[in-house]
Amino acid sequence: MLGVLSCGGPQPDPSTAHFLRGAVLRSDGSIEVRAWTPGEVVDGAVAPRMPECRPVMHVLLEDRRSDAEQGVPPAGVSMEFSPDGSLLALGTVEGRVDVIRVPRGEVVASRRLAEGAVKQVAFSADGDTLFVGEQSPDAFLYALDPATLNERWKVRLADDIDASTLPATDTMYGRYSLPGAYAVKPLVGGGLIVAGAHGWTVDGVRRNRSRIWRLSGDGAVVAAFPVGGAADAVFLFPSVSEEGAGDVLVGVSRSADGPAPAELPVGGLVDLDLETLTPRWTRTFSPLSPWFSEVFFWEAVVRGPDYAFAGLGDGRGFLLADDGSSRAEIGPGVPVDTAGVPVGVGVGYAVAGPEGVWYLTTGTNIPWGSADPAARPPAAHPAENTVHAVFPDGKPRWDRSVRHSVGGIVLSPDRAELLVAAGPRDSDSRTDLFGAIVLAADTGDWITTCSTSGPADFRPVFGPDGGWIAIAEAPYRRGDGTVAGAYQVTVFR
Repeated sequence: MLGVLSCGGPQPDPSTAHFLRGAVLRSDGSIEVRAWTPGEVVDGAVAPRMPECRPVMHVLLEDRRSDAEQGVPPAGVSMEFSPDGSLLALGTVEGRVDVIRVPRGEVVASRRLAEGAVKQVAFSADGDTLFVGEQSPDAFLYALDPATLNERWKVRLADDIDASTLPATDTMYGRYSLPGAYAVKPLVGGGLIVAGAHGWTVDGVRRNRSRIWRLSGDGAVVAAFPVGGAADAVFLFPSVSEEGAGDVLVGVSRSADGPAPAELPVGGLVDLDLETLTPRWTRTFSPLSPWFSEVFFWEAVVRGPDYAFAGLGDGRGFLLADDGSSRAEIGPGVPVDTAGVPVGVGVGYAVAGPEGVWYLTTGTNIPWGSADPAARPPAAHPAENTVHAVFPDGKPRWDRSVRHSVGGIVLSPDRAELLVAAGPRDSDSRTDLFGAIVLAADTGDWITTCSTSGPADFRPVFGPDGGWIAIAEAPYRRGDGTVAGAYQVTVFR
């Protein structure tokens, strides 16, 4: 059940002001957007050396405490601010779409849409349309009026990537077996890029179906990859760049039974022309022997203006030129031997810009199959929970190790700040490191911390001017077995 926990805008301490990123929260509750300097006095308060990150609005979503009780991965929330920053669209794991006015917390519109989860929400460049992609038996993509959530058109992605039935309610990972929209990227000039993926099992046989579409503003298919129909593979989280000639970079993986299709670079990349979705180049990577037998990608496949970056689950990163040829290989997370046990970290998240790439190496793990499955890492990998910055040629720029369990990275619209999510912790029971940290993109300097009461989802979002920050969080199980926290979204300034 949707519930806005704070309304009427910020609720500050009435006796003092607070100094935020590029703004001052006055004692009367108003936000004055301006620069300030340490030592400056406003409403009797002295400006500190570092800004605060204060919550101004909470949106309580459905009750997901049972997830934490059963050990199910935390439920995510799809979020995006409107282009003018006045609205926040939310899509929940139970199929709800909500549009909230920021920062007052007014519910503009709310609708139960999906028979499954809402996987993606995205505003058109002019803010006039809200696109919503499901993970559901039909995997519908909707174009909605943001003010009412009334439907303008919809497309059934399952017509291409196949449908499957709703799993039993007690199936821990069942919702991930449904076909879904894994990317919905509106384009500045109109239309959008959509990626659909489906991995499911029928009569003991594992199947995959994925496809990329370019749609017009009214939902018509302009182009698709592959041309002849869905691929027997998995396309997840493609990176879309409208700079230069325009590209869609896709990591290709596969979990299906049977031989892989020879025409696809499974365990590699395909770079597609933005207009026609025809392949410009492909690139494959050899598994990192002896620890890995295959190549795995997550959300670290990104396009720069004239280069590409691929971060792999085995701890390697590859910088590629605009034609797919090699620029540099970096390996901060590759396994190292510790007390006779190999430990490694993956490169799971990355963002890119003209200045280079920012990427994360996450928590320590033992490569699957290389040691006793019951073993625990005897020591942390040297690159555990580290934010890295490299130039487009692969030369190091800076690294920052943090105490937080990092799990997602976002670049601000002006490329001045990085927002790094701090999620569930496997190594200890600390609960004071949930939320997100804000770092300076050019130096890695710590700017501030936005703290949440539960582990943060890996997709926090910036507002269009970089001022607002929205972070979703989930309940978690304490060491004594009780559950704390809530499935909610907090907007910070």
